[in-house]
Amino acid sequence: MKFTLAATFAIAAAIPAMAQEAARPNILLVLLDDAGFMDFGAYGGDAATPNIDALADRGAMFSRFYMSPQCGPSRAMLMTGRDNHEVGLGSIPETLSPDMRQYPGYSMRWEDGLPTIASRLNEEGYQTFISGKWGIGDIGQNLPHRFGFDRSFVIDATGGSNYDHTPYVPLYNTTNWYEDGKPTTLPEGFYSSEGIVDRMINYLDEADPQKPFFSFLSFQAIHIPIQVAPEYRDRYAGRFDEGWEAMRKQRLERAVDLGLVPESTELAPLPASSRDWENLSPADQSYWARSMQVNAGMLEAADHHLGRLLAHLEAQGQLDNTLVIVTSDNGPESSGIGNAPGAEGVFQRWWMRQTGWNQDFETLGERNTMTFIGEEWASVSAAPFALFKFTATEGGLRVPLVIAGPDLPQTGILDGRAHVTDLVPTMLDIAGLDPVAPDIRGRSLLPMLSGARAAVYGDDEAVGFEVSGNAALYRGNWKISRIPTPLGDGKWHMYDLATDPGETTDLASARPELFQDMQNEYLSYADEVGVVPVPADYNPFKQIKKNVVSKMAREHWPGLLVAGLVLLTILFFSFRWVGRRLRP
Repeated sequence: MKFTLAATFAIAAAIPAMAQEAARPNILLVLLDDAGFMDFGAYGGDAATPNIDALADRGAMFSRFYMSPQCGPSRAMLMTGRDNHEVGLGSIPETLSPDMRQYPGYSMRWEDGLPTIASRLNEEGYQTFISGKWGIGDIGQNLPHRFGFDRSFVIDATGGSNYDHTPYVPLYNTTNWYEDGKPTTLPEGFYSSEGIVDRMINYLDEADPQKPFFSFLSFQAIHIPIQVAPEYRDRYAGRFDEGWEAMRKQRLERAVDLGLVPESTELAPLPASSRDWENLSPADQSYWARSMQVNAGMLEAADHHLGRLLAHLEAQGQLDNTLVIVTSDNGPESSGIGNAPGAEGVFQRWWMRQTGWNQDFETLGERNTMTFIGEEWASVSAAPFALFKFTATEGGLRVPLVIAGPDLPQTGILDGRAHVTDLVPTMLDIAGLDPVAPDIRGRSLLPMLSGARAAVYGDDEAVGFEVSGNAALYRGNWKISRIPTPLGDGKWHMYDLATDPGETTDLASARPELFQDMQNEYLSYADEVGVVPVPADYNPFKQIKKNVVSKMAREHWPGLLVAGLVLLTILFFSFRWVGRRLRP
């Protein structure tokens, strides 16, 4: 009898706990790579993204959500809710000079026990999975299995081929993939968007259906090299034939019509290095229009495979209890491989040939093709804002954010300012956990999502960013920013984003006291998180080139030495031959 009563009480006690466990929402965090502010269909983009659009239609779209302008720092903040410098990701390894690594904010390494959204949820009974791009710090040093993920299948690099292990820049010898912390080999027939969704579905199928899950689905799309099957590319034939100037204006018009920006918004000029569409040859126009077809097709393919995952959750009866967050890690990518002028371009094309890449028009976007959209189309992707990835402009920092889930109302566009560090406390809050912790810098967005508040930041509350010398501070509708060369002048400027999100009119001289006050706030932020000022002549793009040359010299010095000796020998005998010919 005692056993029976004890068992009865145990079961009775367990029932509320089981009910609470079942009621806790699943969380699906979806990260696109290098998607610009208006790239999703719901935001007025040209690519078909019906699954993301459906989430936006039943949930919320943010018009002022900010990441960092580089992938690794954004991902570090997304996982921890802390500033990137506080967790050793003051930059990405590719833009670091060797002397920067001595500072804690630039170590590119995570110590064991660093709390992440995965570890926090895992401690509370969540099953935690990641599939796709990780890309936080030094390759292989901060893998997700050490930071709260039960299962992980990741590419730990800034990018790579979407079909195999081929590297996409000379900094890498291969593209490293890992499963549960161990190196793994991609299967035959792999394509990134399809393969990472397949793996996530496998993880979910193996999960305990009685426990909630946190799944981080991190696409390679649409990072360079942009690649997709021809049927996706060809759906956009003719779509981009008008050229970048015309389509940039069209995106501004759509952004105003959708209510994403005010009617006063003006487009900033394209970078001085940008080409005029009308001055391109017909062949070049066709080539660059086709590259944007690949870009749109790759985004549509990612949306399609996300749709497969959502359909799978629905078939399992899980979708209605799943919070879904979809965003991008930074603004669109402007650079590429193979189009540089002079000796640099010669080296890039030689490296591509050695590595198996081509840029053939007919197969553009398919396997082994190095495809990218360039700074002009990147300016379209970031429209109606200025510039793109790597810069502290709105085009580099402001990205789409869609959130939908159980018990969240259809709110449409939310105009309140939000930051990447806010997503960790938001997920904790929606999971029924305390969103406030001493080491979490962000704030829960649940008051905005529920309709209780229009904003979680007051007009006098500031948030700062810094990556590779690109710096910004937001306070209310005001923004100060500093962008190093070659895309900026390295000086501070100030803008009123309420009327000028295109950052066309510098108001620093019109509001000198506010300008100085915000600079002081930035200095306080920088001191607090451990920002190390870069030299006045620092150029992140030049630093990448220096690191490439240094790596090539370290790894290939015997061959370079032999080549140098051969060249000197040829020159010696050439000069002797010429000298003899010139003797009287």
